[in-house]
Amino acid sequence: MDIKQIYLNIVVLIFLLFRSSFAYKLFVITFPDNYGKVKKEKIFYLGNSEPSLGVIYDLKPPKNFFLLTPNRSKIKLSLLRTQYEDQSLNVKKIGYQTKIIPEEKGDYYLCIEGDFFLGKEGKILKNLSKTSFHVEIEKGWDNLCEFDLEIKPQTRPYGFRKHGIFWGQVLYKKKPLENGIVEVEKFSPFFIPYEDLPKDSYGEINYPYLKKTVKISKNGFFVVSFEEPGWWVITVRKKSGIKHYGNALYPVEIISHLWIYVYSSKNIE
Repeated sequence: MDIKQIYLNIVVLIFLLFRSSFAYKLFVITFPDNYGKVKKEKIFYLGNSEPSLGVIYDLKPPKNFFLLTPNRSKIKLSLLRTQYEDQSLNVKKIGYQTKIIPEEKGDYYLCIEGDFFLGKEGKILKNLSKTSFHVEIEKGWDNLCEFDLEIKPQTRPYGFRKHGIFWGQVLYKKKPLENGIVEVEKFSPFFIPYEDLPKDSYGEINYPYLKKTVKISKNGFFVVSFEEPGWWVITVRKKSGIKHYGNALYPVEIISHLWIYVYSSKNIE
C-alpha cells in the first residue's frame, strides 16, 4: 500500500469515526427486485451497513431468522456465510446469503432478528429487519413478523416507482406506538467518498439530505416518499429499559427496519 492510499484510509477512518446521525442498519435485499416465481430460486443478501454512505460492517450471525409465508407459517432459513467488500477501507466484511424457493403464490417476508450488542453510542442495541418477497399474487402483504417493534404496511410494500408514497404504522408490543420518529434513507451499493457527499451552503456534509425524518402520529401512522429508484430502508427506534452488559448497566434501544424496493420509470413503462 503506497503513502497516498494510507493517507486516504486515515482520512476515511477519521470521517467514519466522527460523523454523526448515522448508525448500522441490518440490510436484507435481493436483485434485480424482490419479485419471485413459484419453484424458482431467489437469493437474498444480509449484512450490516450505513446505507446512505455505502459503508459495510461485519454482521454477527442473527439470533433468529425465518421466512414468513403468505399463510403466516414460519420456515427456518439456512444462512451461508459470505463476504462483502467495504470499499471505504478496501477490506472484506462478513455477511450472509440465503436461498429461497417459494412453494406457493403470495407475499412472503424475510424476518431477521439480530442479537443484542453494545453500540458506539453507549447503548445496548438490537436490530430487527424485514423485507417483502412478492410471488405472483397479492396475498398476505400486511402480515407481521411479530417483532417487539415493527412497521406494519398500510400500503402494499412493493411495486413502487420513484416518487412513490408509502403509508405505514409502527407497532410496539402489538400496540400502536404513540410517538416517535421514522428515518428514511436510500441504500448506496457503492461507497461514497467524502468529497462526493452532498454539501450544504457552508460546505458541510448535508446529512438531512441523505436521511429524512418523519414524526409518527398518535396512532403510530406515518407517510414517506421515495425520490429515487433502488433500495430504501425505513427505520424506527424505541427505548426499551436497561440491560447488563459485562459488569455495567446500559440503556436498551430496539431498532426495526423495513426494506422497500423502488423501480425507475424506465423499468415500468
